[in-house]
Amino acid sequence: SVMSTERKLTGMAKKNDSSFSDIVKEVVEQQQSQTSEIEKNKKILFQLQVQNKRCDAVLKRLRCQVNKLQANRRQWQWNIQQMEKTAEELRRFTEKEVFSTVELYGWADWERPLFTASQLN
Repeated sequence: SVMSTERKLTGMAKKNDSSFSDIVKEVVEQQQSQTSEIEKNKKILFQLQVQNKRCDAVLKRLRCQVNKLQANRRQWQWNIQQMEKTAEELRRFTEKEVFSTVELYGWADWERPLFTASQLN
């Protein structure tokens, strides 16, 4: 089929040399245009791939930062819970110490409550 196309083109060329050379020029120009377009598309594709890698790297850093913040938040929550437990234990211990001291020594005048709970109601 390629040979037959060449024969046809050669036959046409004999009839009209100028039209054959015009056809060849046009085909060459189209091939060059397509080649140029392919090269442009390759460059654009490469730039997109580079940009995609950059975006992936940024996304990875952001995910790491989020994970670190979440871990810090969990640690803070745990620390707060431990402090609340410690504070509650200290309150209970302090109340026991105060009441045991009052049982032993009684209230000092300046420590004595002005009103009892039953007097306020």
